[in-house]
Amino acid sequence: MAKARLLAPWVEDERRSAIYHCVSRVAGRDFLFGDEEREQFTRLMRLYEAFCGLRVLSHCVMSNHFHILVEVPPKMGESLSDEALIERLGLIYSKDYVAMVRMQLSELAESTTEKGVEAHAQMRAKFTDRMWDLGQFMKILKQRFTRWYNAKHGRCGTLWEARYKSVLVEDGHAARVMAAYIDLNPVRAGMVRDPKDYRWCSYAMAVAGAGGKVGQSARDGYAYLYQMSDMPGSVIDVLSSDEVMQRYRMLMAEEGQVAEQDGLPMTQGERESKRFKRRRGYSREEIEAILKKEGKLSRSEILRCKTRYFTDGAVIGSKAFV
Repeated sequence: MAKARLLAPWVEDERRSAIYHCVSRVAGRDFLFGDEEREQFTRLMRLYEAFCGLRVLSHCVMSNHFHILVEVPPKMGESLSDEALIERLGLIYSKDYVAMVRMQLSELAESTTEKGVEAHAQMRAKFTDRMWDLGQFMKILKQRFTRWYNAKHGRCGTLWEARYKSVLVEDGHAARVMAAYIDLNPVRAGMVRDPKDYRWCSYAMAVAGAGGKVGQSARDGYAYLYQMSDMPGSVIDVLSSDEVMQRYRMLMAEEGQVAEQDGLPMTQGERESKRFKRRRGYSREEIEAILKKEGKLSRSEILRCKTRYFTDGAVIGSKAFV
């Protein structure tokens, strides 16, 4: 029997956000996601993030699973205007459908009868009930990606292994450490030496899109993480976007150190054993180099990330062409 998701105990009682680390894996854990699949998943994630009114703080799409650190704000359906609702619908529905909803909402909004007012509220609730809700966000995202993937590959049936897993995360330092854990996934898997070189994690997108739209959402996520105080009433440092990225890079370096088995010294037998698995990460020398630079990337490093991000894409050309 599936277990109920753990939600923040204050969800129904307080006007307070909650942060969750969500993970979902492909059925059979086969490596199904190539470049195009990871690109599409990221695109859909950002669309439904905006539609549902959530905030993705960090993410990483791997070859057979994904990680998302997401903040879920309290429900604000009543404060969302009809025009703002229509704008959100435009993110995921066709123009014709959105136009029809706009016309119906407009007509019902002018009604003065009790039945008309109730019909207006019910029509709004049809959409707002799916917003500011972790379960709805994950459900819609996974279902929409499954439909796209199955159509592309000529398959049918479920794509994901059971339900997603979620962990409630404390804000402040705990949330920043969790974000670093997520961005370090491709390093731990031995796919890259540095998260900035893995296109489908939020840190690489933030570096590649510095100063532009490509990575602005990712950079906004890190900026928000560093606005969180660890102690109620404590003073929060006012940091520029570049300072946030530098601090976060140093945090990743400290959290990403190469680790031996359970942090214990290895015996000669363990070193020779095929069963022994060494957790990949930064060497002490690499960590010291990052800390010495105070987390700064050189212009040439940033330029390489930008160039790689755009040239690795499925489409190259002007904004209008893409």
